[in-house]
Amino acid sequence: MNANQERSPSQAARTTRPGFMLGWLVGIGFFALAVVLLLTSGGTTTPSAPTAAFDPALIEVGPRRVVLTNPPTTRIGGFDQRCNACHQLFESEWDGQRPLVQHAHISLAHGINNRCDNCHARDDREQLSLHDGSTVSFDQTETLCAQCHGPVFRDWERGTHGKTLGAWDPSSPAARRLSCAECHDPHAPAFAPIEPLPGPNTLRMGDPLPPVGPHQSERNPLRRWNAGGHDEGEH
Repeated sequence: MNANQERSPSQAARTTRPGFMLGWLVGIGFFALAVVLLLTSGGTTTPSAPTAAFDPALIEVGPRRVVLTNPPTTRIGGFDQRCNACHQLFESEWDGQRPLVQHAHISLAHGINNRCDNCHARDDREQLSLHDGSTVSFDQTETLCAQCHGPVFRDWERGTHGKTLGAWDPSSPAARRLSCAECHDPHAPAFAPIEPLPGPNTLRMGDPLPPVGPHQSERNPLRRWNAGGHDEGEH
C-alpha cells in the first residue's frame, strides 16, 4: 500500500495547519488596517452648491391647456352652454377692428388670421372651417393647423414635435399625443419667453464656460478642493 495513502490524522492536520493559519493572519491584518484607517482619517464634507429654486409648473407632466371638447361646451352662469345656443340666435361678425363684446378674454395674435371665420365656420360655430370650405370638429384641430404649418405638422406626426404621454412607443395603447391646442393657444400660439431650468452643478463639472487666463484650474471645483482653496462657505 502507498505510504501517502496511510497518513494519520495528526499528519494531515500538520499539513493543512500552515495554510489555515495564513488565512487567519491575512484576515486579522486587513481588520487591523481598517481600524487604523478609521481612527486616523480626518472627516471631510463634500462641497455642494445650494439647490436652485424653480417653478414646478415648468415641469408639469400633463397638457399645458384644457381644450374644448366635441361639441365645444363652456360653462356660463353655472350651466354648460354650447356655441350655437347663442350664435344661431343672431349674426356674429367680427372684422378684427371692433372690440369684442363677448369672448373679451381672447387676444388674437395669430399672424394674418385676424378674423374669427379664418378658423371658425360661419354657419356652425361648433365646427372649424378648412380652406376648401369643409369643416372638422374641435377634436381635430391638428387637421386645421396642418393647412398652414405643414412641416411642424409632419414633425408632430413623427413624434419630434409636441408631447407624448403614457408611453414612448407609439404602438402602445397607453401612448397619447397631445393635440396642437393642448400646448398652444390657437388665438395666440407663440409661447411667452420661458426661463430655462437651472443646469446641473456637480463636483467635477465646474464652470461650463471655457477656461480663460492662467487661473483656468480655479474654474473646476474639484481642483480648487484638492488645492486647499475651499472655505467654510463651501462645506
